[in-house]
Amino acid sequence: MADVTDEKQQQQVAFAMHTFERIHHVEFQRRFLTQETRHDGREFTQFRPTHVVKGAISTAQGSATVRIGNTTVVCGIKAEVGEPDVNSPDQGYLVANVELPPMCSARFRPGAPSEEAQIASEHIHRLFNGTAGNKGVVDLKTLCIEEGLAVWSLSADIVCLKYDGNILDASIVALMAALEDLGLPSAQLDPATGVVSADRTKAVPLVLNKRLFPATFSLVDDAYLVADADDAEEQMATASLLVVLDASNGGALANMWKRGAGRVSSQTIHKCIDCAAQRMEALIKTL
Repeated sequence: MADVTDEKQQQQVAFAMHTFERIHHVEFQRRFLTQETRHDGREFTQFRPTHVVKGAISTAQGSATVRIGNTTVVCGIKAEVGEPDVNSPDQGYLVANVELPPMCSARFRPGAPSEEAQIASEHIHRLFNGTAGNKGVVDLKTLCIEEGLAVWSLSADIVCLKYDGNILDASIVALMAALEDLGLPSAQLDPATGVVSADRTKAVPLVLNKRLFPATFSLVDDAYLVADADDAEEQMATASLLVVLDASNGGALANMWKRGAGRVSSQTIHKCIDCAAQRMEALIKTL
């Protein structure tokens, strides 16, 4: 009889907590944070369990599925032959697109890509293609088949299957893993016909300049810095800081991007970089 009573009390407490969370969402999160813990039991600098599976899509030249906590994304890369840009006749293309469809979260609506998806796609494009004076992950010259005539165009579709925060980390890890899984067919251009023939039985791994590992930190409620914020924590965040390290260059800082109006001190930035280095070591073992 006592066991039945205890079980009933536990159910009532669980129901009361669930109701409080739904009605007073911010206050629910804040009560955990003031106790120096998080609503899912993690420490402030603790990342959620991460799982990576390469070769998840058999019809793609390279693919990977990444799960960080409940956030799940799949990346598939398709390689097609195209004409090079007249300004860079010896370079191919890498185009990455992040999709946040309505099926992944009620936050997103059908129609045009959300602002969050567009921002993620743009930053990932800059990160992997490089900027002036900063080389990208892929050496685009290695994608050249015949200068001025034919190059490889890599289209990377990163689709979120379930959204629970930190889409940037999941997308970067997924694209990095898919590029490592990629095998380009041996291709030759017939000068007489202008036709490119590809031998898919002789796939060549892609040469990568960098091996990037991301770590995102969020300033929640303008007071608490947490790693790998989930959806509930992101909605309270006043700022976020993405730190990307390059494992192929001894863990050197490859990119840092702050968003939001919240103030992040230099001391906090150094703390984030140190924590990102630990995250990188953990992800290397996963990959």
